[in-house]
Amino acid sequence: MTKTEKILLLITAVFFLLAWFFVPRSGAVRTVEPAFERPLPTASAPPAEYALYVSIVRRIDINHADAAELTVLPGVGKVTAEAIVSYREEHGPFSSVEELLLVPGLGPATLEAILAAGDGGREAAR
Repeated sequence: MTKTEKILLLITAVFFLLAWFFVPRSGAVRTVEPAFERPLPTASAPPAEYALYVSIVRRIDINHADAAELTVLPGVGKVTAEAIVSYREEHGPFSSVEELLLVPGLGPATLEAILAAGDGGREAAR
């Protein structure tokens, strides 16, 4: 056996020993802890649950958001979102979040849900 063959044999033996040490055996299970306590929302998730999750991730600016963006707010569907945009176009930007109560179809319960989902909504109308 030549010196080169001995070195190749030694490298092969070391490789197999390392592979044996690092590769899990059958029956050995490695678990990975989830990054989030709850799963990401899916397309089939209820709108209110999805809206709550999204409101945690990003803030919605009620003076610049289009109808599609506004539908992620809790209790705000397509019709209410379009009413918010129409009211804003007709009367100008909102000076406070409470001014949303002047939008037809948006009542105190919906406003409470929006405020509860965010940080009080005080910075939403800038």
